[in-house]
Amino acid sequence: MSEFMKRQILIDTDLGDDVDDAAALIMALNSPELDIIGITTVYQDTLARAEMVSELCGMYGRTDIPVCPGFGLPLIERPNMAAKPVQYDILSKKRPVARECDGAEFILRAVQENPGVTVVAMGAMTNLAAAFHRAPDIMKSVPILAMGGVFDSGLPEWNIQCDPEAARIVTDLSGHLTMFGLDVTKYCRIENALLDEICLPENENLQYFMQGVRIFQKDMGYPVTLHDALLIAYLLDPAVVELAQGDFTVELSGSSTRGAMVSQLNPYEIEPACKKNFHYARKIHAKRFREIVRERLR
Repeated sequence: MSEFMKRQILIDTDLGDDVDDAAALIMALNSPELDIIGITTVYQDTLARAEMVSELCGMYGRTDIPVCPGFGLPLIERPNMAAKPVQYDILSKKRPVARECDGAEFILRAVQENPGVTVVAMGAMTNLAAAFHRAPDIMKSVPILAMGGVFDSGLPEWNIQCDPEAARIVTDLSGHLTMFGLDVTKYCRIENALLDEICLPENENLQYFMQGVRIFQKDMGYPVTLHDALLIAYLLDPAVVELAQGDFTVELSGSSTRGAMVSQLNPYEIEPACKKNFHYARKIHAKRFREIVRERLR
């Protein structure tokens, strides 16, 4: 694919705890169809996350990609956010990261300098919400792909729970938002046998990735599920998911529902009209997803 046909993306990530962010970034770095113009980090120690992102990019020869630490604290709540990312101990080479502006300013500069760029959001939406607050007219036209929410029930999901107010701002103000909820991304589970097939011992970069996998599994005990990688797979092949149109916002109250996605369409209508440019993944073609992972994670 020629240079001028590449799709420009800006990645906003909480890389460093779960392994899906790292997998998604590696897949993007391995995809000539995608041009990563910058990366921001979000949630807790964003400088540590940015250092990890910068090291991973450097391992793939992409020291040209600017990496900017974003907002670690959510917009409203002020929990203890000092914890380092779970996988931080595997960091070996600290590379420089952008410190001349915050995550919101970095995003605004990037979308103004690169019309048509798509923001790929893989964590809490704090950086995006701050950008919307500062320049809603600019951000409204920016295409955003985001992993977050649950669309087949009234339960909250982690990325949205980390900053519900931020997610509310983005879902309400964005003019081009596509979300991939946990009800679909949970099918992105990768068996250890497939990881072993892909992450061969002679591939030093993927052995570095596997260090993170082992730390994550030991610390969290969860199976490897590449939630965020579905965003990259969709950019490479939109047919990997089936989308539906909706009008969702984020619930901000309730002991069990704070952070839940709530439909605003009229439930009395059999086929309610929806004018909002909001789409969400309704179904994944898991076999095709795993094929893309096998092709682009190597």
